[in-house]
Amino acid sequence: MSELAGTQAGDELFGLPPEAFVAARDDLARRLRREGEAEAARRVKALRRPPLSAWVVNQLARERGPGLGRLLAAGERLRAANAAALAGEGADELRAAAKAERVAVAGLVRSAMELLGEAGHPTTDATRARVAATLHAASASPEAAELVRGGRLTADLDPSGFGAATEDGDRAAAEEDPVARRAARAAAVAARDDARKRARLAADQAVLATRHAERLGRLADQAEREADRARATASAAIEAASAARGRATRAAKDLREAEDRVPADH
Repeated sequence: MSELAGTQAGDELFGLPPEAFVAARDDLARRLRREGEAEAARRVKALRRPPLSAWVVNQLARERGPGLGRLLAAGERLRAANAAALAGEGADELRAAAKAERVAVAGLVRSAMELLGEAGHPTTDATRARVAATLHAASASPEAAELVRGGRLTADLDPSGFGAATEDGDRAAAEEDPVARRAARAAAVAARDDARKRARLAADQAVLATRHAERLGRLADQAEREADRARATASAAIEAASAARGRATRAAKDLREAEDRVPADH
């Protein structure tokens, strides 16, 4: 198998359900090694299973739908508008480009959540936020756009790592779309509340587990005491049985002696 063929086979891994990724990756790496493609096998084995948020962005890219193309085009427009804003011109275009980019991201996030639901995966606010962050990164940078377009993400992308909008652009976006700002805050609050619920649940489970362990300890102590009493009762019964056997033996001896003393009847 050539290196190109190995890469193409590796691409297929990213179209699989997340739960099938690791087993399929390891099987492919073994097959490549058997065929003498040690370097390709090493690269495949090093691939990490994408988190759900990255996996679903990969599926958006692999479906080749129009939504991703619109996002990347909106990203190019926004980058050009940012450059113009830095030169002190094009404020209206910056606002329009920022709005177009947000609309494109929102549409793709909805599509991503639908894909996750259809595949039987949870659609949490945290996953939604990570998907949106990766899509914003794709619109902010040509490098990130290529990563997303390739459909082989193994991790989420951070927009701050690929460039960001200007301060004027950020302010324009906030003024243009306060609903988006409230939605972002709501998502953060929901994630915080979810973390609090998990922490409370873990604490409650720890208390219940401790109580259960203490109850089992008390039952074990009680069982040990009952076993000691049972052993004492059994020991007394054994001693009583031994004494009874002794008495029976003596009684039998006395009987024989009594019978021997009875004179014969002539």
